[in-house]
Amino acid sequence: MRLPRPNNYLIANFVLWSLTYLIVTARMLADPAPHAGDMAVRRLGMAVFGFLACLLIGRILSALAEQPMWRRIVAAVLLSVIGGFAYSIVNYAVFYLVLPMWSVEPLSPVSLAYTASMFFWTFISWCALYFAIRYEEELKEKNLRLVASQALAMDAQNRMLRYQINPHFLFNTLNALSSLILAKENERAERVVLSLSSFLRHTLEKEMPDKGPLSDEIEAQRQYLLIEQARFEDRLNYVETIPADLRDALAPSLILQPLVENAVKYGVARSNETVTIEIRAEAANGRLRLTVTDDGGDTTGQTTPKLGLGLENVRRRLDLIYGKAAALTCGPRLPHGFLASVEIPLERI
Repeated sequence: MRLPRPNNYLIANFVLWSLTYLIVTARMLADPAPHAGDMAVRRLGMAVFGFLACLLIGRILSALAEQPMWRRIVAAVLLSVIGGFAYSIVNYAVFYLVLPMWSVEPLSPVSLAYTASMFFWTFISWCALYFAIRYEEELKEKNLRLVASQALAMDAQNRMLRYQINPHFLFNTLNALSSLILAKENERAERVVLSLSSFLRHTLEKEMPDKGPLSDEIEAQRQYLLIEQARFEDRLNYVETIPADLRDALAPSLILQPLVENAVKYGVARSNETVTIEIRAEAANGRLRLTVTDDGGDTTGQTTPKLGLGLENVRRRLDLIYGKAAALTCGPRLPHGFLASVEIPLERI
């Protein structure tokens, strides 16, 4: 465990003994005595001694950091008592043994204990400051570890959800490819294979970032729909409305694929008429809205369906990446089709 930054200790220690020096000096000035200047200098030397003693106490308490709290408190009290008596003895030597300029008073147990009891509270205050500073640093470090742990967990879960997309898509494509081969529609099967190769090269050739340019996301969906157009031919029409100034906006990688796949599965595949799938991007008030719509099927009287695996993955990914700052809206369009919309904060490369 990383120790608290020493500058916090030094600042607190310096402030503590500066205040102690000023309070004692002010009390002495209230009742002027001979040699006040010399006494003030010696008192400053004692403040330096107290400062150094507190540094030593801090070192000892730091060495006991892994001990139970009650043991550290007992140690703090004992160290404060020792510090008080040490201060009292050194204080007597500084004022009465080193070049005394006033009458020397004998060191009596009463005077020794009196001075020790006064500065015991200074040392115990330092111990309290030490514990407070250390607790704050440990709490900050714990929070940093928690944030880092949550970020790693979020990244792992986000990758897991993103990688569920490709197997789902591959199953549908290979199933359709098998049907074309069995029906001996070799040209259409060949177009599907070529389009699939292009799509997989785009999505799997390199490690995809969690977020990428909207232009890359649209290109991936364009490749995907080329595969589906090979399957459905004239039954699938694709339109994209993407303003040029939004092509550098950031979007989660492959976030639109489940929405487009849902439109193909429930809009195009279940209709005998031509179905148009549109991908539209809009920006307003610092938000980016990505919408996938289709006009297949009669949705009059339908209620909003429950989220399937693909749309549920989209919702969970948005929650992992953006939290409450993102939203997924989906439901039937009147009189025909379905709408799915992703709204996220507008970010750019």
